[in-house]
Amino acid sequence: MSEYRNESRANAKRERGAVLPFVMVSLLVLFAFAGWSTETGRVWQTKSQLQAAADSAALAGAGSLLSANFTTVDEGAARTAAMAYGAQHVALGANLTIAAADVEAGSWDMASQTFTPLPGNTDPDVMRSVRVRARRDENVNGPIETILGRVLGVDSISVGTDAVAEWGFAGSGAPGIVSLPIAIDCCAVSGPACDQNYCDTISNMPPNPDCEPLPNGEEVTCLEFFSTPAQNACWTAFQTDSSAVSVPLMTDIISNGNPEEIGADPIYLDNGTKTPVVQDIKDKFEAEGSDTNGDGIVDSWVVTLPIVECQNPGDQCATGNTQQIVGFLCMDIREVLVTPEKVIKGDFICSTDPRCDQPGFGPGGPMIGTISADYPVIVN
Repeated sequence: MSEYRNESRANAKRERGAVLPFVMVSLLVLFAFAGWSTETGRVWQTKSQLQAAADSAALAGAGSLLSANFTTVDEGAARTAAMAYGAQHVALGANLTIAAADVEAGSWDMASQTFTPLPGNTDPDVMRSVRVRARRDENVNGPIETILGRVLGVDSISVGTDAVAEWGFAGSGAPGIVSLPIAIDCCAVSGPACDQNYCDTISNMPPNPDCEPLPNGEEVTCLEFFSTPAQNACWTAFQTDSSAVSVPLMTDIISNGNPEEIGADPIYLDNGTKTPVVQDIKDKFEAEGSDTNGDGIVDSWVVTLPIVECQNPGDQCATGNTQQIVGFLCMDIREVLVTPEKVIKGDFICSTDPRCDQPGFGPGGPMIGTISADYPVIVN
């Protein structure tokens, strides 16, 4: 019996000895998992706080990059604003500093989703974006000191992120912002591929050069309306879910502007003479326009119109067609003819012209040189 008990004790010791290594390994695994979980949580918290700082700084930088009339670029002002806004943030208890080298001005390509830094560029139609990097590493703000990670030989972790903000061109419009139920083809005002600077195009190659001049001999652009798809400006009621482009809908727009926000979805277009609509436009031109030379005749009325994606080649202003709004422009209407032809004569004007000071536009338009959005947005 005594021998049996001794053997049992020996077996128990051997079993405990065999289990102990597994217990130690399990404890190490649990400790490592706890350390990994703790440090990962701290890293994600820090990254989230750094992202908020980068977003804020990038928006502030983009908001200060261009002058109030979008004619000049000030990289220094953008950098100062970005650094100031970034410094208002904290990441894992550390007051942040945005390094001057981590603020870059340049351009943003929406199609490829890429930012290109352009230091020293002074073109306000190109320099529209600011990229900001917010970080905690050995060079800026110091890395995150670990808690349990030190046991595993990791004393600190570097974390960084960035953001790009762009002050783009208008791609959407608030209710009431558009003056007339008319849409302009992009290819008519921005080159055959709709990729040229709008201001340069209308200055060097005014649309519809064969238009009949004004009575004083001044050359102008004509918007002509007739019952074929080939007319050079389209009617629209800004409907996105119905192809109805009726006279009542359009005359209401002449009185009150577009009833809802536009730009997010393609709008239906139409052609035709629409004589009552042209007459309403003439009446409003004479009621709200100006007499610029004092001869008692109204000769100027600046209106805002949407630009739609190119329709040529292909049907132009065909009934039932939908097209996406890609920008907005200003036109100075000089004369409206109702009989016999239906023609609106005037000049397309650059968005930097003081007459084109039009608020109420959101970002998203790809057309360079058209009306600018009212505010910058984060694009990356």
